[in-house]
Amino acid sequence: MYVVLSELEKLKRYGMVKAGFLVTILAALYAFAPALANDGVRKTFPLVMNNLLESNCIYFFPAMTVLIGGCMARREYSDDTLKNILTVPLPLRRLLLGKMVVLLLLTVGFSVLSFLLGTAFCFAAGLPDATLPILAEWLLRIVAGNVLVFVAVLPLTIVAALFVDSVYACTAVGFVYGFFASMESPILNYYPAKAVLILVDPQCGVGYDFVHYA
Repeated sequence: MYVVLSELEKLKRYGMVKAGFLVTILAALYAFAPALANDGVRKTFPLVMNNLLESNCIYFFPAMTVLIGGCMARREYSDDTLKNILTVPLPLRRLLLGKMVVLLLLTVGFSVLSFLLGTAFCFAAGLPDATLPILAEWLLRIVAGNVLVFVAVLPLTIVAALFVDSVYACTAVGFVYGFFASMESPILNYYPAKAVLILVDPQCGVGYDFVHYA
């Protein structure tokens, strides 16, 4: 618990957390943009939430999770604090576990922020079907989806944390890793990033007729 509290205190000086806020805002805007299109599709709150779930799980959260997790570890080297931490003594495994727990909490926080932004845009546009049960359902779906993405990219995040010079390379791999979930193939239904979408919303994207999950 002490390690987690210590890591939470360090978040104040992590610039990548601010970048996470920016990415979350961009993801919400990207998901809401199709609702402004005049394409004959009925625009509703669930449709925007579908877009938000997809944009988070495919384009934004895989890379963002790896980047923040890797940078949290990298700061111990750039600030030259790792040698002091390990003399406490604090095992590297325990330090890494604390960082991953904090990263999980950040993932949940960014997920809630993503949902709130998407909801605010929908209310501002006057989109229908935003009842309280549907709001609660989509909040759970978006949080669950992003947490499962966190699990899916966890091995890559750990690599980025252990080999700090590879943070940006791992982030690029994380983006490609998520992007593959946008492709269509029966075998890709077992691909972790796409399986996340199938688990949290089997009808994700059906409103625009470009994704059909089995």
